[in-house]
Amino acid sequence: MYMKSSILGTVCACALAVFVTPATAVTINYSNTAGSSINLDPADGCGGGGSIGCFSFSTGNSIQITSGSASGFSGGIEGLFGVGAITASGSLETANVTNTGTLNIFDGSATLTADLNWIDIATFGTAGSLNTTGTANLSNIAYSGGNGDLLALVNLGGGINTASFQFTSPATLTDLFTTSTTVTSTSFSGSITAVPVPAAVWLFGSGLLGLVGIARRKKA
Repeated sequence: MYMKSSILGTVCACALAVFVTPATAVTINYSNTAGSSINLDPADGCGGGGSIGCFSFSTGNSIQITSGSASGFSGGIEGLFGVGAITASGSLETANVTNTGTLNIFDGSATLTADLNWIDIATFGTAGSLNTTGTANLSNIAYSGGNGDLLALVNLGGGINTASFQFTSPATLTDLFTTSTTVTSTSFSGSITAVPVPAAVWLFGSGLLGLVGIARRKKA
């Protein structure tokens, strides 16, 4: 009986550790720098692989860190990302994203680099989102500097990058990629969370539940 109780206590402690981890993770917030934007292009196939369109970020220093010990650092998101077939659920429209890009953050002397794969893109009302499910999408992270927040990304081995973009008037993915014939550019902001793999899986589940909740409220 004592052995069973000890085993159960160990299992509960392990489960608690997994669920507590996201609360202790380092989060780095960022916004677009003056004049930079996310550019949504409806050109067929511009993202490769039969995509219906693509998006990219202004080249150069397009982001500025706004929180934590890395506040004030600049960086960029490079790459051309393809947008796949659109799925609609009421006012919520989502699509898978293809291609791999690069995230870089410069601390004044050293640059953090990471491979970046956006998981999905979505629009809801006047707002658009990237990586709505909160899945780990930063890998191969390298950094030789000494900033604590950036080192957290390296030490934990991965991260979750999410972003949002805004419109003054509502625009759906259908409007942006299958109806429009011109590039739409707008401001954006986001956050980078340094998390180990178990925490990334937990957050992925939380993101899915959030999307299901949104869809159900719109149908009600």
